[in-house]
Amino acid sequence: MSEAGGARNFVPILKSSNDSPMYRPRLSIIIPTKNEGNYIDQTLAQFLDYLEKYNLEIIVSDAHSSDQTAAIVARYANETDGRIRLVQNTGKQNIAIGRNFGAAHATSDLLFHMDADVHIPQPDRFFALVLAKFEQTHLVAATVPIWVYAAESKLNDRLYHLLMNSTIRLSFTCGIYLAKGECQLVRRNVFEKIGGYNEQLVAGEDCNLFYRLHKEGRIAYLQRICVHHSPRRFREYGYTQVSWIYLREALSLLFRGKSYAEEWTPVR
Repeated sequence: MSEAGGARNFVPILKSSNDSPMYRPRLSIIIPTKNEGNYIDQTLAQFLDYLEKYNLEIIVSDAHSSDQTAAIVARYANETDGRIRLVQNTGKQNIAIGRNFGAAHATSDLLFHMDADVHIPQPDRFFALVLAKFEQTHLVAATVPIWVYAAESKLNDRLYHLLMNSTIRLSFTCGIYLAKGECQLVRRNVFEKIGGYNEQLVAGEDCNLFYRLHKEGRIAYLQRICVHHSPRRFREYGYTQVSWIYLREALSLLFRGKSYAEEWTPVR
């Protein structure tokens, strides 16, 4: 696994009183977006009943979407008294930059990085367990199994994700520490210490982050909870091609220390 470092441009932002919420959240959910209008509404809606219950904030880090993404997020921001916020960066954009920019605006000590199409099937169980686990001071990061939306899941989806989740779990035993960006939980102080996501990586920034994090303390694989995501990329390319793309990027990171792809093509 590459020793590639963190994001050179990642600098925690100290917000003014006008930019900061009036509360101190226990968990900051960070969602990078670029033209996610087809997904972001339902993704944000799932958290409404849990924002106050678990003292959450949501930072949507938008790469200047040209669709309705920003307008949808702005509506949620108005309805939640700032517990959901929209931040927009300028200049060069990639997924690592978007994740770092969102993290720089977060105000809690625990960061939950996820994607714009991620749903949590059992929110009470998920947040209660995550918050309890991170009361252990030696735990620096965690991830969970990932499955396809239950309503869209087919046999090949379940088989592929069973293999993928098993591989990720095995990587913890082998000391490689793979983890996908659909769910990466990390202590803010450790995230900042290692420089956040490596902004030079077009792809594989998620696995690279966890490999660097494991050197700072214990990382957990929380098997009792999970998240679901859209099968859109698998439907677009098929499992064989997606597997080849992931393998190609992993080998490039391992042997070259950088992404194979010069640009990551989104599927919307």
